[in-house]
Amino acid sequence: MSFAGIILVTLVVTSLVLSWLFNSFYFYTKEKELVSQGEEIAGLFSASLGEQANRETINFLTARSLRTQQDTRIMIVGREVLDSSLNPGPGLHPLPLEPADGQKLLQGRAITWQRQIPRSNQTILTAAVPFTYREQVAGAILLSTPVADIRATVSAVQRLILYSAGVAILLALIPAYCLSRSISRPIKQMSALTLEMARGNFRQHIPVTSQDEIGRLAENFNQLGVELEQTINKLSREKTQNENILSNLAEGVIATDLAGKTTLLNPAAEYLLGLEQKKALDQDLASFEGCQPLGALFKKVMETGEQGSLEFTLSGGKIILSARVAPLRGRDQVIYGAVGVIKDITEAKKLEQLRRDFIADVSHEIRTPLTSIQGFTEALLDEVTIDRTVQAEYLKVIHEESLRLGRLINELLDLARLESGKISWDLNPIHIPDLFAGVLLKLKPQLEEKNLRIEQKIPRDAPILPANEERIEQVLINLLQNAIRFSPPGGVIKMQASFSGEEVTISFTDQGPGIPEEDLPHIWERFYRVEKSRSRALGGTGLGLAIVKQIVEIHGGKVLVSSREGIGSTFSFTLPLAPA
Repeated sequence: MSFAGIILVTLVVTSLVLSWLFNSFYFYTKEKELVSQGEEIAGLFSASLGEQANRETINFLTARSLRTQQDTRIMIVGREVLDSSLNPGPGLHPLPLEPADGQKLLQGRAITWQRQIPRSNQTILTAAVPFTYREQVAGAILLSTPVADIRATVSAVQRLILYSAGVAILLALIPAYCLSRSISRPIKQMSALTLEMARGNFRQHIPVTSQDEIGRLAENFNQLGVELEQTINKLSREKTQNENILSNLAEGVIATDLAGKTTLLNPAAEYLLGLEQKKALDQDLASFEGCQPLGALFKKVMETGEQGSLEFTLSGGKIILSARVAPLRGRDQVIYGAVGVIKDITEAKKLEQLRRDFIADVSHEIRTPLTSIQGFTEALLDEVTIDRTVQAEYLKVIHEESLRLGRLINELLDLARLESGKISWDLNPIHIPDLFAGVLLKLKPQLEEKNLRIEQKIPRDAPILPANEERIEQVLINLLQNAIRFSPPGGVIKMQASFSGEEVTISFTDQGPGIPEEDLPHIWERFYRVEKSRSRALGGTGLGLAIVKQIVEIHGGKVLVSSREGIGSTFSFTLPLAPA
């Protein structure tokens, strides 16, 4: 349609211009012809006036000059008529001449004009040529001819041009349609391809059917699709990789913009800060409970442009977090946000505190027997008393404290070796009833001293247990001693062994004071005592349960404890029946 419109406008303009040119040329030619005829007649007329010819001679000359002009009328007017066009008087009927036209004729210049006759609705073309007598303008020759035939000829020419334009348009539409189709088809294909690219489909290609600009554009578009697919795939892989890294990081990662609104929050940060990603994104970080110190750190880092770190607590001090925040800069080094890494250091703080407590406990445990040994030794050296009975008591205390110090050092060394994981044991087939009998025989004096009774529950068909007999016996002795230590005199201790699937569970149940629920998670830690003063008075070092836990876990088992205050406690452990 665009091509057809262009052709139509071009032909219409061309037709109008040609019509105007033809009309102008035709009228110009006719005017020149009338003026030429008029000049010829004026010349003959002037010559005849000089010879004083009669009117018949003038008519003859005029008729001879106009013999080929059948529709042309001639009129001869004198000078008085020309003068009357300038100053018309009463009773005179001047010609339809403008004063300027009359002036031109009086100056000897020919003029032409067109006039519409209302009665016949006909246009008359008139040419006025002055003639002279005795070197003065004596009058004018007026030649008039209708122009109807001229206009008919012009209209015919215009119709011919319009018909030609119509045929040209019809003939031009066919190649224009083909040309437009050849241009629009690949463009439509490119448009459809861009929509597919927007949907993520980059595998479609435009067929290249020509080597012109459209063909080169199609080639470039196909190349663009290939490179865009490669770029998108690369970015997608990098995005997936970054998302996987962020999702699987144990540390929390959080990012904000300059306004302090959260733009990134990985799952670890959600868990550590107790936030939900849907609610936290595009929100002010400092507006969430417990995150005010973190929000202030982000703001400070963005203001100063320097990295910062912070330790803060959540949930009433139960969770300790460490944050390190750095500014985000663009290529122009302008800060547009900040990113921070958050780490849970609660366990690290606990371990640090445990190390301090361990050093303090070891120092205290070692200092107590050393103080006793030093005191009694100094008393003996100073000979405060010479009573042998007293000396024997002092020596007995020194001996007991040295044994206690030796046990503490041995247990510390034993626990250190177990925790290092650098020990290897030989596994032997162990018959559990025989193992129980041996442990009871060794601790029989302690049981009799407190008048404790042992209740055993062991299946008759107990399978053989593959383990290191010496270490498992150490576990049983530690647990039984622990039960004896806290059981009231005359009480009952239950020793049980049960089998389920591929593991055995051995448990010791006492009737002691029990363990508070808040102490149960720490009962297997080194030097941990529920009642420190009472435990120390009962002779415990606080390392027995820690050693039990290490031995059982090295064998591939696990330790368990359950307790109710005022009723008693049950310590148990599991071991696999197959080699660990």
